[in-house]
Amino acid sequence: MRSQAPPQRDFTATLAGLLFWLSAFLFTAVLSACLGYLFGQRALSGVSSPVAGSGNATAPNQARDPRRVPLVNEAQVIAEAEARLKPAPTPTPLVAVTPPPTPPSTPTPTSTPSLSPELAVAPTPLPTPIATTPTPTLAPISTPVVPTPPPKQTIAASGQVAMQVLSARREGGQVVLNVAMQNNSAETVRFLYSFMNITDDQGRAIHALTQGLPGELPPNSQVFQGTIRIPASSLAGSRSLSVSLADYPSRRHRLGVSGIPVPP
Repeated sequence: MRSQAPPQRDFTATLAGLLFWLSAFLFTAVLSACLGYLFGQRALSGVSSPVAGSGNATAPNQARDPRRVPLVNEAQVIAEAEARLKPAPTPTPLVAVTPPPTPPSTPTPTSTPSLSPELAVAPTPLPTPIATTPTPTLAPISTPVVPTPPPKQTIAASGQVAMQVLSARREGGQVVLNVAMQNNSAETVRFLYSFMNITDDQGRAIHALTQGLPGELPPNSQVFQGTIRIPASSLAGSRSLSVSLADYPSRRHRLGVSGIPVPP
């Protein structure tokens, strides 16, 4: 009998401990749930679903309920923003005033005598019958330079379109070629001088700048003069030049001038 008493006491103590901890756990869970419910109810006491108002303005002395905020009409807001961003329409004039067309500026033809077959034999200009008539002169330069007389090869003609190198001179750090062009055909001839090909007697391509030469030669026109300016540094060791040019875009008139002496 004495040997069976201690096991019963241990079992009773263990069972009492389990019941105690189970009761404590249940009490703690119930207490936490109650506290959480109370705190959540207090936190959500001022929150409710939005209710659209009737549209009436709130009285000045009446406080606005933050829980009754009307929803914003998204389509109306977008329409108002587009109306503000759209520029005001320009009033259409009753009578449309059309500005008069500006005539294209064409280079003024000089009084240089027109190219003729005689120029192929003698490139120098023919003497004028009246001694009082002034002959066309080149643009004034800062220092007097004696132009180099061009040879016969400096006259090029393609059909009824002709080009002639009148003179070659040095002007500062440039070599300037004075060029005359004429169109005796019945149609307008166009040129793009960026396609002009200039080479020296050694076959080197030379970069040049044209001034005063018209982009269009009117039909049955007089002689037009201009210049071709070449940097003198690019002509080191060159003795003569060749110039070739074709009309654009048909390329039916091809003008080629060779043997142009480089002035010393």
